[in-house]
Formats: sequence, structure tokens, C-alpha cells
Amino acid sequence: MEKQMTRGQTGLTLVELLVAIAVLAVLLTLAVPSFQELRQQYQVRSAGMVVYSDLQLARSEAIKRNRAVTVCFSGSGTLDWSYQLLDSADCSGDVIQSVSSQYFPSITLTANYVGTEKKLTFWPRRNTLLAGNVAISKGTQEMRVVTSNVSGIRTCSNQSLIGVPSPCPS
Repeated sequence: MEKQMTRGQTGLTLVELLVAIAVLAVLLTLAVPSFQELRQQYQVRSAGMVVYSDLQLARSEAIKRNRAVTVCFSGSGTLDWSYQLLDSADCSGDVIQSVSSQYFPSITLTANYVGTEKKLTFWPRRNTLLAGNVAISKGTQEMRVVTSNVSGIRTCSNQSLIGVPSPCPS
């Protein structure tokens, strides 16, 4: 007796394909907003860590050089901001380092320090730093780099930013 091989149809029907596309669309609708929020968190955290490391650099440069190093902020509270680390007690010395918003598009930086000139001066001795903070934000996400009178620098966030301690002092 000879066996005949029968060939069945393979592939998907139009209805199966439409159901699969509908399920994929529902999953994407649920997942995309979460990824956008996660992306915002990482962008804010990245910019905040750059500010944090630059303030640490300014503090160590002041100690190493045994003279004042100032961080001068411009465009505070806008999307077009920048800051410079300068080798002086005011905003007129030699530039040690410069950072601008071009590296962090859509990020707002706000320097919250007293005075009309937004600056933060590090001296070689302890207990000489202004208390305040630098807020970095995008959308609903915000991170702060907080400075204290005892030359402490730390990060915090009230939005449960991944990898950043919370809450911030009021």
C-alpha cells in the first residue's frame, strides 16, 4: 500500500493577522508612555550627575589650588543655560570647565542661590559654602544637587528618580 503525502495549507488567515496586530497595538499603547517617562528620568539623572560631579570638581580644585573656584550659572531657569567653573572668587577668572544645555536638550537648569548673580564659590576651607541647590528638570521629573554650609554636596529627588536618594530638604 502506497502512502500519499498530503500537503496542508500553511500561513495565517486574515482574521488571525488582524487579531495579532490588534494585540500588538494594545501592548504598545500601554508600554510607550512608560518608556517615555523612563527616558525622561535617565536624561534628568544624567544631567544632574554631570552637575554633581562638576561641583565636586570645583570643590577639589579650590582645595588643590588653595584659592577660590567659582561656578557661574547663566540662563538659570531656561532651556538655554550654561555654567562655567572659574579660577577666581567672582565670574571673571580663567575657565577650568564649561558646560551648556547643548549637551542636554530639553533639560531646564535652575540655580537657587541668593543674589542677583547666580554663582557658587568654593573656598579651600570648610564651612564657607552657600547653602542652596541646583534643580535639573524635564517634564514631571526633577533632580536637585544640594549644597550645604559645611561644604557638603548631595543629590536628591522628590519624584522617586531611579538611582537618586529622596526626599529633598524643603
